[in-house]
Amino acid sequence: MVEPVSMYEKYFKDPKREPVLVDYVRTPMGKRRGTIVWHRGDDLVVHCYETILKRNKIDLSSIGDSIVACNSQIGDCALDIGRTAALAAHLPVSVPGMSINRQCAGGAQAVMSAWQAIASGIHDCVICGGVEVQNKYPIMSDTYIFDREQNKAVMIPPNKKIQSNPEVVRKAQEYKAQMADQITAAHYLGVVWRDKSGKSLEEFRNELDGLSLHSHKKACSTWDKRGKEIEPIWCPKIDENGNPMLNEKKEIAKDPSLSVLTEKDETPRPTTSMEKLTSLRTIAGRKSKAFLTAGNSCPTTDGAAAQLWMTRELAEEYGLKIRAGIVNFAVVGTDPVLMLTGPIKAIPEALKRANMTLDDMAFIEVNEAFSPVVYASCYDLGLDWKDERFNPWGGAIALGHPTGMTGTRLIGSNLHQLEESGKEYAISSMCVGLGMGAATIIRNEHPK
Repeated sequence: MVEPVSMYEKYFKDPKREPVLVDYVRTPMGKRRGTIVWHRGDDLVVHCYETILKRNKIDLSSIGDSIVACNSQIGDCALDIGRTAALAAHLPVSVPGMSINRQCAGGAQAVMSAWQAIASGIHDCVICGGVEVQNKYPIMSDTYIFDREQNKAVMIPPNKKIQSNPEVVRKAQEYKAQMADQITAAHYLGVVWRDKSGKSLEEFRNELDGLSLHSHKKACSTWDKRGKEIEPIWCPKIDENGNPMLNEKKEIAKDPSLSVLTEKDETPRPTTSMEKLTSLRTIAGRKSKAFLTAGNSCPTTDGAAAQLWMTRELAEEYGLKIRAGIVNFAVVGTDPVLMLTGPIKAIPEALKRANMTLDDMAFIEVNEAFSPVVYASCYDLGLDWKDERFNPWGGAIALGHPTGMTGTRLIGSNLHQLEESGKEYAISSMCVGLGMGAATIIRNEHPK
């Protein structure tokens, strides 16, 4: 293995100021009609913040910023959730907050932004993360407004000038498609890579369903490892009228008579089988050419995650365990018509910057937004989705993809995978709405 190129060492030099990861935690991920949806989105962030700060005794005034990613910044995720969560978690009022939206890479960008703020000397400590409550605020909820004249909610479509961008026009002509929503883009992408592979429609559908089954099996068999990421959360029981049971203050109570302690991800399905998957109807494209189903796509999910970053010097002053650091990362723009090819471009870019290859990675996380994304990424990157390094604890097809949260979770999962195995390097990546990709390489501080 060639010596990796650390982005911090290359550009910033001072080892005392190197940004280091001290802690990571997340909520369980909640399914449709699950328990997590009854929480406010900002309270899910607060839950993660309070857990991290309870586990790591620091002077709270040393926190320079609170950065939270969220795609649908409406309702209880509105205003500036980075600031509202900081105040609700009783951080000092001197701690500012920022909400960001880089679509599906928002949670990864929150981590990158924290790293950048520390590396550049702006802050010594940053708490960051991401959240999405998709069962309350579905994807693209933030594009709707109330139209008084029509007396109903109407969608504000994307800027029409996007469709006349010369590169978008060229790609639309190449694929005989228009830039559209993510599900349609996943279909277009699948059509292109099915043609590349030379597989029949039936063979391709079986491949995607097999990938889905593999994800669920891994998720259901690795709970003892994956569960270490999670801080259980009290969620209300539901009364006979379908309403949440709250205490006299109309709050969720830590009371077994009113609430249940949700400890596990609700989305993995242990009863999933190829027979069930192949029986599902398709959700995009003409029936004669379709392959995308609810079974080989990620489910609608709720959840939040957070990480605590600080300078190496500050972590040592507090006597905190330094768990990992970032070797390098990359964010790239990609074809917005196929939209979901991000890992194919972002992973090689991050590896190039780090002077590393996929062979150097002990674990490789590619977010399973849709099965064609995983298939296309593996096909072009020369990976096998059955490789034991690949999404070893299950991916988003089983676990879900709360879009603002996922990037933080993937980096955090890589952290736990490295610590559990004693190995050194891992990479996480994801496709991103509107045609982008992100990838992050981390290094375990204590490899065996």
